[in-house]
Amino acid sequence: MKNSAHLMKVTSRFFIAFLSSVFLFAFLILLTLRITLFSENYMIKQAEKVDYYSTLTDEINRQIVNSSLGNNIPDGVLNHSVSQENVETDVNAYFKAMYNAGTKYSISTEDDIETSVSQKIESYMKEKGLEATTDSQNAIDGLAKNAVTIYKGYVELPFLVSYGRKVMNYKSKLVLFMVICGVLWALLSFFLYSSLKGYFHRLFRYWAYICVGSGLMMVVVPTAILVQGTLKRVGIQSKAMYDFVQGYLSSFLWLFIIVGCVSILAGIIFAVLSEIKRKQLFST
Repeated sequence: MKNSAHLMKVTSRFFIAFLSSVFLFAFLILLTLRITLFSENYMIKQAEKVDYYSTLTDEINRQIVNSSLGNNIPDGVLNHSVSQENVETDVNAYFKAMYNAGTKYSISTEDDIETSVSQKIESYMKEKGLEATTDSQNAIDGLAKNAVTIYKGYVELPFLVSYGRKVMNYKSKLVLFMVICGVLWALLSFFLYSSLKGYFHRLFRYWAYICVGSGLMMVVVPTAILVQGTLKRVGIQSKAMYDFVQGYLSSFLWLFIIVGCVSILAGIIFAVLSEIKRKQLFST
């Protein structure tokens, strides 16, 4: 009878520890999502990390040059028509519009681009002694407007704004669930402590199980995705966008792994503290 009662107690404690591990795992996932997927600053930092602004600027300028070749504008005349500062300004404003439903996005550097293209072509015409006519001015205006269209095509990505705003609709719910999971983990820890009759070394031992279990769940899936190279097979033609998306998702997964490793490390520390406390208790 005593063995049966003892087995029930041990089983109930492990069940509570299992539930605690699940809620801690959920809390860590929600916390990681909050500081990554739901953060405008995190997206901007990742864009800076992978040189997204620089690579995108090069792609836009190359496309503007290519589009002008059919209008007898030699290669090189329209190099650097768009500056990296302009791209960074508009892309960051675009990111802001993604995460703020009340923010309307519009290109703020349109006039600068048109002016830059027009001045470069006019300088080329003067250098070659070409006479400016009404037709040539209309052609210049057309090329300038085409450059803006190309620029918008690279900077404006409607699906990202739609995605960002849909994600942000769940921000308040995510925070609420994160708080609920944290509170439930704390309550279960209290129940576990009560069932252990106040022995801290036993509580630390169960916390070790809980933290290690949660950490392993955080680590396994992201590691498998990175090892399999799934992200490298993302089908995006633009190198700038490909590098950005791959870098963003890789960083996202690595943060899961790091948080998981911290949880595992915390579990190891609790295991060591449990052993120290146990020795202190039975040595007195």
